[in-house]
Amino acid sequence: MSIKNTWDEINESQDDDLTSLLNTSRLSGISSRNPLEKIRKNLLLNMILGVLICLVYVVVIFYFQIWQVQLCTVLVLLFSVWALYTAWLQYKNINSTVSANSPVLDELKRHYRSINNWMNTQQRVALFFYPVSAMGGFMLGGVSESGKSVADFMSKPMVWVALIVALAILVPACWYLTRWMFKYSFGKHLRSLKENIDALETAF
Repeated sequence: MSIKNTWDEINESQDDDLTSLLNTSRLSGISSRNPLEKIRKNLLLNMILGVLICLVYVVVIFYFQIWQVQLCTVLVLLFSVWALYTAWLQYKNINSTVSANSPVLDELKRHYRSINNWMNTQQRVALFFYPVSAMGGFMLGGVSESGKSVADFMSKPMVWVALIVALAILVPACWYLTRWMFKYSFGKHLRSLKENIDALETAF
């Protein structure tokens, strides 16, 4: 049966869903797995990991009574909570059901754009918080090792040089690591989603 015939059958039914469309073996050339379900699952895992990371930040804030470190950690915690919230919105937004008034192709395109925009926004905003996180960790490590206050530890010029070098290394490293993690978690499934979109566009 051709893709065109399958599409006509879907449009005639009120109860067909996106999972059925993407999983059916009748759609020759389209992936037999539903990439949106995979993305939704990975978003859930992303949120669980995010909650655990936030809990670690909370422990650091209360355990280490160093206001400079606490300030940096609070800022990073706020970013992490925002990232969790946006991930939750994406998770809720992925709806596997398709109504007669919502064409499947348009739904796939909408999800594809939305998830890509979400990933790009996360990566851009995170760039402002990598230096804050690195500074907090640097000060915490320095104070813990030296036994001095932050003011005394940071009073030496060489410490500032070391901080600048650390930022120059850690910020790009964190950015590339984040890109890799997004690509690992969502890249494969987004490519599969794009293949489904291209296949449906070609069919019509």
